Amino acid sequence: MLPSRIANMAHQLSRNQWNARAYCSTTGVCWSCNKPLLKTDKFFCASCGSLQKVEQENYFQLLDMPCSFDLNPTKLTSNFRQLQAVLHPDKFSQRPEAEKNYSLEWSSLVNKAYKTLNVPIERGKYLLQQSGVEIAEDNTSVDGDFLLDMMERNESVEEAESVAELEELAVSLKTDIDRLYGELQEHFVKNSLDEAKRTLVRLKYLLNIESVVKEKLLKIKLQ
Repeated sequence: MLPSRIANMAHQLSRNQWNARAYCSTTGVCWSCNKPLLKTDKFFCASCGSLQKVEQENYFQLLDMPCSFDLNPTKLTSNFRQLQAVLHPDKFSQRPEAEKNYSLEWSSLVNKAYKTLNVPIERGKYLLQQSGVEIAEDNTSVDGDFLLDMMERNESVEEAESVAELEELAVSLKTDIDRLYGELQEHFVKNSLDEAKRTLVRLKYLLNIESVVKEKLLKIKLQ
């Protein structure tokens, strides 16, 4: 019979409808009771209720989200909170040392997955990585005209001295950023990974400039 606390965890996990069968191991034994692991739960042993070792999960699968750039952020946050309610280290303070460590590792992995998928540009980069496409740190994937435009925008930000000037730049940046996000979604739908990569690099530049604008605006308003 499962300890009541672990049984409640397992019940909560079931109630939240995690589709664990899609990603759990089909081989191996439980580290605690040495019984074969069943396919019905990737977190807990069905025989003794012990939290199992961490496996590197696909972030979308871990958070029970479709592998897509277009995600429902409310659903993503809800799934994240439900997982953390089950796996948070505080839940394992009275459990064996091994489970405490596994809880820390699972919780860390869930946090990392959420932070990645919750930020559109990071989500896009992760999708590309899952397809074997890496984004270089240099400027080789950006054309000269775009780089020149970015230099001019940076100069405009440096020269701007008033709230009005900076807010005008912010509006222009947001318009271009929103447009590129729309294009990025289309590229992923069409599986145009090279185009998605180019768009992500452009977004990175624009988001960096937008960050500088916001920081400068804040400083001026605080003066």
